[in-house]
Amino acid sequence: MTAVASEPIPVKLKKVSSVNQTPEQVRSRMLPERRRRAIRPALVSLVVSGVIWLMLTVGLVFAPWYLQIPLGIINGLYIAVLFVVGHDAAHGALFPRRWMNRFAARLALLPALHPLSSWIHSHNRQHHAFTNIREKDSSLPPLDLAEYRSRSAVGRWVTRRCRTWYGIGLHYFLDIWWKWEFAPSRNRAPKNPKAFRRDRLLVILFAVVWLTALSAAVNFDPLLTIPQVLLGFVLPQFIWNWFIGFIIFQQHTHPRVPWYSKLDAPNPTFFMMQVQATPYLLFPPPFRKLMLHIMEHTAHHTDPLVPHYHLHDAQQELQRSFRTEMVRVIWRPKMFLETMRLCRIYDYEQHRWCDYDGTPTTAQLVKRVPAE
Repeated sequence: MTAVASEPIPVKLKKVSSVNQTPEQVRSRMLPERRRRAIRPALVSLVVSGVIWLMLTVGLVFAPWYLQIPLGIINGLYIAVLFVVGHDAAHGALFPRRWMNRFAARLALLPALHPLSSWIHSHNRQHHAFTNIREKDSSLPPLDLAEYRSRSAVGRWVTRRCRTWYGIGLHYFLDIWWKWEFAPSRNRAPKNPKAFRRDRLLVILFAVVWLTALSAAVNFDPLLTIPQVLLGFVLPQFIWNWFIGFIIFQQHTHPRVPWYSKLDAPNPTFFMMQVQATPYLLFPPPFRKLMLHIMEHTAHHTDPLVPHYHLHDAQQELQRSFRTEMVRVIWRPKMFLETMRLCRIYDYEQHRWCDYDGTPTTAQLVKRVPAE
């Protein structure tokens, strides 16, 4: 991969261009049955992932310490799998009934310690409605040079660590989970404070039960409780946060993907956000199946009501129409590291990625044309 991006994508284009297609026009490229929700595949994904996570958790309580490390790592991975199930249900895309989706979402998000109401607010109402728009999108928007320089020396150091392969979990923990999900400020909090307080209390109670079970397994012995909690709770949460940071960072960050700001009003259009700014990363088949096709992300953003068990087919249909206009990449470790090297901060005026000293690392991605 080189630092040179694709041809600039005009912000204001003629109506005949794909970028001005309505959501209905873009979604029409996928068959209507892709939105069809069914109880059987929904139950299978919820029950199988839930039972596996529960078995791993019980194993963490009673296994010797040398087995707790691998069990803790796998437990963290299955928190991520359960989270994908809950993510679908929170969109109303998993089951055919609303109450089924709400119940499944609230249950599946608990191991990840996510209150349902704050996730729906930050993800469904902010991220999906304002994808890659800095002032509104909750999903790891890059800083500009002035924002980066305005931070303290410690703040700049943390920012640099967060956008590395080893620190991406900290990025998610600080900039999504803490700021948007668990302890949001007033302007980031859900509009229904009562529902948020209830959901957050449920998460806290769930964490307390989990920690109590781990401590009870060693008879609350202080010398044994600390390693038990570290291996049985902290390690799975660490792995989960790294894994979700790894996924979310790549879903909307790439040297050919622009980010937007209020400078671009009244654009970007639906097509620019949901198709052009949502890469399709082709992972090895075992990973795609384990993660329930969450990286077939262009189709998901085009229509969040497509359940995970139809996402692969929906993505293939979508790319038959827009293959040359979407970012489609076969994932490799080298590509991931190159993306992290090139995509550090963003110049929202010139629409290009930069290094921390302001040196451009990509060509201009979007040409801003004055509105008529």
